[in-house]
Amino acid sequence: MTELDQPHDAAAALEALEAARIERARLGELGRWSEAGEAALGTLRQVLSCASPDIVGPDLGGLVYVAGSPRPGIQHSARHGHPVPPERLSATQAMQLVNHGTEPQLAAELAHQALKSFNWRDVGSFWYSILTLVYLDEGEAAQFHLDRATTRSGWAKSTAVPVLRARVAAVNGDPVTAAELLVPFVTQGGPDQFTEVAVAWAIEALVELGELDRADDLLRGHSLSGGLEAVFDRAEVLAARGLLSMAIGNPESAYDDFIACGRELARWGVTNPAVIPWRSRAALSAAATGRATVALPLAEDELSSSRRWGTARAIGTALRAVGLVDIGGRDIDLLKKAIDVLARSGARSTLMQARYELAVKLKIEGRHDEVQLALRDFRETAVATGNESWIERADDTMRRWSETGDTAKVSVKERKVANLAQAGLSNGEIAKRLHLTTSTVEFHLSNVYRKLAISGRSELRSILVPIL
Repeated sequence: MTELDQPHDAAAALEALEAARIERARLGELGRWSEAGEAALGTLRQVLSCASPDIVGPDLGGLVYVAGSPRPGIQHSARHGHPVPPERLSATQAMQLVNHGTEPQLAAELAHQALKSFNWRDVGSFWYSILTLVYLDEGEAAQFHLDRATTRSGWAKSTAVPVLRARVAAVNGDPVTAAELLVPFVTQGGPDQFTEVAVAWAIEALVELGELDRADDLLRGHSLSGGLEAVFDRAEVLAARGLLSMAIGNPESAYDDFIACGRELARWGVTNPAVIPWRSRAALSAAATGRATVALPLAEDELSSSRRWGTARAIGTALRAVGLVDIGGRDIDLLKKAIDVLARSGARSTLMQARYELAVKLKIEGRHDEVQLALRDFRETAVATGNESWIERADDTMRRWSETGDTAKVSVKERKVANLAQAGLSNGEIAKRLHLTTSTVEFHLSNVYRKLAISGRSELRSILVPIL
C-alpha cells in the first residue's frame, strides 16, 4: 500500500485510497471481511491524518458499503476547500458495524459522536451517521439531526437532506411523505450522487401506496428495467425493482432480483438484514411460485441474522416472512409474534401488512371469531400511515367478508391450487403440476374464491399472501 510521506500530498493519498479499494475487494472475494474492513479503515485513518483540503468526499467512496455512497474517480471542478473532518472515520466505522450486523451499541455511539462534534461541512459523515441511526431504529434521533442540519449555513439546499428525510419517513411507515419528497427530486433535478438511490426509494414508496404505474414509469424513465452494470447503487435498485415485480404479480422476476441483490451485498460483506431484508423478500417470492422448501430456509436465515442485530424492525420483518412461508402449522402464531414485535418498532407499514396477512390466514383457517378483530387492527394501522390504497383494501375486505359470513376453511388441496394460481400458472399448467384434471382445478379455485369472498384470479393474486 502506498505510503503518505508528505502530509499534503493529494496524489499519494488518492493512490493509497485506490489501493485500499482494490485490497478490500480482493479480501472480500476470499470472504476475509474483517481484514477487508481493517484495510479500508487503516488507509482512511492515514488519509484523514493528513488533513489535506485537496481530498474531497467522493475520493473516500468505495471503502465501505452505503446506499448513495460517493463515487470514487469523479473529476471535480475544484480540488480544494475544507479538509474532510476526522468524524468521517467514526461515521465509516459505524456503517461498517451496521453492514456486518455486529455491535449495535458501538455503532450507535460512533454515529452520535460524529453527529455531535463534526463541523457540518462533510456530507458523507452526515449521510453515513443518519443512515446508521435509521438501521438502528433510531428514527426520532435521525429526524432531530435532520432538522438541526437545515439550520446550518449551506445545508438548506443540500440534496442529501430531503433524500434522508424521505428515507426516515418511509421506514417509519409514512410512504406518502417519502413519495412527496423523492418523486420531484428524481423527476425535476439533474444527475446527482443520490439520484439512483432516490429513484429506488421512490419506487418502494410508490409500490407501498399502490401507485404501480408511476413506479414503473420511474423505473423505465431512469433506464433501470434492464441490465444494471453501469448502476452504482445496484443493491437498492434491485430491491426496489423486486418489490415492484411482486406487486404487479411477477414473483419469478422478483425472486431473481432479490437474489441478485443479496449477491451484490455479499460482495461488500453486508449480512445485516436491517440494511435490505432481501432474504425475507426472496422467501416470499419463492413461496409465491410454489417453492416453499426454498423459501423457509431463506426466511429463517434472515431471522437468525436479525436477532444478532437485535432491532425490533429487523426481527419483526423476518418473523413475518417465516410466518408467511411456514409449512409446519406455525404460521398464525408466528405472524402474531411478528405483529407484537413490529408494534414496538416504528415499522408501521410492515406492521400494517402483517395484520392484513394475519387476517387472511385466519380466514383461510376458518377462525372467524378472530378475523374481524384482525381486520380492525389492520385498518387502524392503515389509517395511521395515511395510506389510502390500504385503507380501501381494509374497507373492501371487511365489507366482502361480512357479506359472505362464516365459511369453511380452505383445504390443503385448495391451498396448493390457489398458490399456483397466485404465481400466474394457467389452469392447465396447474393440472399438469398437481396431476389433476382441469375441471378439478376449476372446482378447487371456485371453492377458494367463495371462501375468501373474491371474484376471481386477479383478486386472488392481489392478496399477495402465499396461502401454502
